[in-house]
Amino acid sequence: MNLSIRHWLASKFIKNNYREALNSSSISGLSLRIINEIEDKSLTCFDICSLAEILELPIRLACLEIPVIIQLTQSLLSNSSQKKPLKRNEGTWQVFQIAYLLALLQILEQEIHLKKPWLNRAMFWSDVEICFPLTDGTLQALLKTLQGVKLTDTQAEQALLLMGDSFLVQQMNSATVAWLKANGAEETEAKLMVQRLSHALPGHLLEVIAQNAAGLAQLQKFVRLQVNYTSGTTTAASHLASDVHTSKIDLHCEQYRASLIKFLAEPLFLESFSLKDIYVPPKGLVFDTNSQYEPKTVQLVDLTTWLLQELENSGNITFIEALSGYGKTSFCQMLAAKVAQEIYPSWMPILIKLRDVSECNTFIETLCSGLPLYLSIHLAQWLKHEYPRCLIILDGFDELPFTTNKILKTKFIEQLVNFQSQSQHKVVLTSRPIDLTDITDETTPLRRIKMQPLEQEQLRIWFQNWIAVQSAPISQNFFMFLKQAGLFSGKSKLPELAALVRQPLMLYLLGILYRDGLLEDDIIELASSRQNGGAFIMWEIYQRLNRWLLGYPLIGGIKPILIREGTAHIHRTQDAIINLLQNHHPKDVHTQMLSLALKILHSQQHIKSEASDILPAFYFDNYTPNKIKFSHPKLGELLCADAIATQLKLLTQRQRNDYGESNFIIDNHTSIAQHIYNLLGYGIISSEIGELVIEALRQSELKDIFSVLCDRLLIVWHGYCQGRWLDELVVHNARNYYKNLENPLNVEQINAAVGLNLFFLLCDCHRMSKRIFSPCHNPQVLAQLISRTNILAPNAFSERANRKTFTALNLSNADLTQISLAGVSLEGANLTGAKLTGANLACSNLNSANLTGADLTGANLERANLTNTNLSVANLECANLTGTRLTSTILTNACLYNAILSELDKEAVSLQGAMFAPEEYRALKNILAHQSKLEGSYTSDSTTGTNIWLNSTPEIGMIESIEGEMLPEDLYEDEVDDETFIGTY
Repeated sequence: MNLSIRHWLASKFIKNNYREALNSSSISGLSLRIINEIEDKSLTCFDICSLAEILELPIRLACLEIPVIIQLTQSLLSNSSQKKPLKRNEGTWQVFQIAYLLALLQILEQEIHLKKPWLNRAMFWSDVEICFPLTDGTLQALLKTLQGVKLTDTQAEQALLLMGDSFLVQQMNSATVAWLKANGAEETEAKLMVQRLSHALPGHLLEVIAQNAAGLAQLQKFVRLQVNYTSGTTTAASHLASDVHTSKIDLHCEQYRASLIKFLAEPLFLESFSLKDIYVPPKGLVFDTNSQYEPKTVQLVDLTTWLLQELENSGNITFIEALSGYGKTSFCQMLAAKVAQEIYPSWMPILIKLRDVSECNTFIETLCSGLPLYLSIHLAQWLKHEYPRCLIILDGFDELPFTTNKILKTKFIEQLVNFQSQSQHKVVLTSRPIDLTDITDETTPLRRIKMQPLEQEQLRIWFQNWIAVQSAPISQNFFMFLKQAGLFSGKSKLPELAALVRQPLMLYLLGILYRDGLLEDDIIELASSRQNGGAFIMWEIYQRLNRWLLGYPLIGGIKPILIREGTAHIHRTQDAIINLLQNHHPKDVHTQMLSLALKILHSQQHIKSEASDILPAFYFDNYTPNKIKFSHPKLGELLCADAIATQLKLLTQRQRNDYGESNFIIDNHTSIAQHIYNLLGYGIISSEIGELVIEALRQSELKDIFSVLCDRLLIVWHGYCQGRWLDELVVHNARNYYKNLENPLNVEQINAAVGLNLFFLLCDCHRMSKRIFSPCHNPQVLAQLISRTNILAPNAFSERANRKTFTALNLSNADLTQISLAGVSLEGANLTGAKLTGANLACSNLNSANLTGADLTGANLERANLTNTNLSVANLECANLTGTRLTSTILTNACLYNAILSELDKEAVSLQGAMFAPEEYRALKNILAHQSKLEGSYTSDSTTGTNIWLNSTPEIGMIESIEGEMLPEDLYEDEVDDETFIGTY
């Protein structure tokens, strides 16, 4: 005989009004009445199966009933344990009922949030009154079996030890799979959802036991409650820990620990499976010291194993670096869950995303600002105590909101080092590869490791996991597609695409495109026929992801995909697209996506906004109320590039006026400047986004878009160099715009950001339109720009530049005295006659650059690449040429007096015509200067196209010439003498 809580409630209330009648004050009284009825009828707790009651209902009704049943079951557990001590099997049965229902509710809420198509078949969106009863025979048989379970003590221990692999949970899982199938889910889809449920179950179990710890003393050790914190410590440490009240359970700590475990059930983007189901542990290369980029060993180490071994070395800060998409955040999430479930209480994991923190007075206050208020209060207490020791995982140092402020960033590192040195806690920091030399020194206790691309064995494991969550044919065909394209080869003909395959995120994205027929041989052909590199491939993938997500734009028609029964969940069906769009046009959804992406980019953090029903969860994370951010930074980069390119295209759009004349929509110079300042003044555009913007513009329908943009953007550039936009309050207006988005940049920083971003954008537009960009109408303008941008970040200019930046740039005669361009690619740059006195060009790439007549006195060219560089008549006096590559370098008449270079190099450059006597060089310079001055009388003025000699001709002579009269024969006698004079040398 079984007692149904739902039927009992229905008998006490009118119809189903008990859901509205129940509240926190009545729950306890109702549970006591149920306990009395159990005793009167000589029943046991095993005669109540809350899960089976829920699985009898259609999903729409079940979602309403689950919270009620959970509350009553929890109250039954609390009241029954107060009346008499619970046996282990009794407590285990009741705890698993509650925890399993909580996990099931978590999964259902996730599926509803993603608007999964199977919910359509379950008629979830319909009214409760028209729900159809479940009559599936298999489900009824499994529920009957589940209701008849009488858990033994041995089975209870097995359930607590094995969790998802135990007999009890397997029975629950089987019934839940049948229930999901009866509600419209496919079998494989249902199994994947239940697998996610199993991932979350230990976290919910921990939380339920912690909340009822007094009555479940026998169960505490199975979830690591009340374990002696001094285990494994020294005597001194044990004495210190004895002051901590270890007999008390910190409920907030246990709830936070449980949340880290429950996160394992989060679906991966729009999938039915979670990250854990396809996760491959990363490997890394350990660096010798924090200041050197040479790895300590070429042997890869398992990152998780290595880090767990580093825990006892609490004096060092572990710094994990990798490019976006390599899995830093995934690693942090998996590590936190592992420590919470398997290593606690030796270590207590604290996971904080640094993009969510705010700058505060102390390090602990800064960390607390990245957590919800209710949790930040307790975090401060946890960090003040030495036990349990906290493993503080700080994810995304490069995403700190105040990374544009060198002082604040340095302050953060100093506070971090100070905190680490004074506590037994351990700090792990992740970041994209960044230059730490300006904010750290050799004494900073950093242990650096760099995550590596997936190796062959890791790829094999990934494809095995892919088979488990997809299907064997799809996975095998995807593998063969990549293999036949040579993307697994170490010397692939498509290096950019091969590199993406070895990144976890990109491998997943390629996998979902392939399974839906959007990744075929055409992308291989496109990648092999173009020279655009990674930006072209990434933009092509982005375009296909949008077609996959929104069904828009349709290019080349629709390719039919045969979706057989049982595989609909694998593919993105038309139902899924309809659920997302909700009768909106996909173009409107795309426009809203770009608008939101631009706000997130401009705010440099998440934005506070009400979640939209049509906001794709694939691109945006809006699980947190009133907080929207990108689901992944890499996907955010793609959206931001699209949004910036769209805004730049507005500058090229025209419309006809009433007289049929075609004018630019944004025509006023001040309006153009305001548009650019509001677009580019938020901070520094990353190289990745910059390249994607150019690729998006290149694929624009307007053929001469780069040429038009050059003309339009030069208007802003010339005004910028003259300070016009400061005078006309354009910068201040932009400041008000960014302030509303809570971007903390001031007027000077916004002005510097626009200058930097505009400069690189102009360089790219000129290169793409095959025009020459001459920014230095004032010789010092570039040096001033570089100096100004240091307010944004150390070496902001040099870190933003890439190998293509200077190919269309004319820097002849520019004043770049003491400029710092260390490590910058100046390949092909025109630096003729440039003043580079004392410049830092160490490790820079000057391949094929033209430095004819340049002044490089005292310049640092250590380890620079001067292959094919033209240094004719250049002054390299006292320059540092240590380790410089001088292959095919043109050094005719160049001065290398007191230059620092090896004896072997001195002999080589002497044979190339270099000079080592300063007097000889200066004499030559004087001769050449005089010769240039005289030759200038025949050459055309490059800016006006008018002959210099013609400008000096008397006006009467010009008139006579035009009228066709004979000119005097002695008119050019001076020039003839000059020619003879030159010829004497």
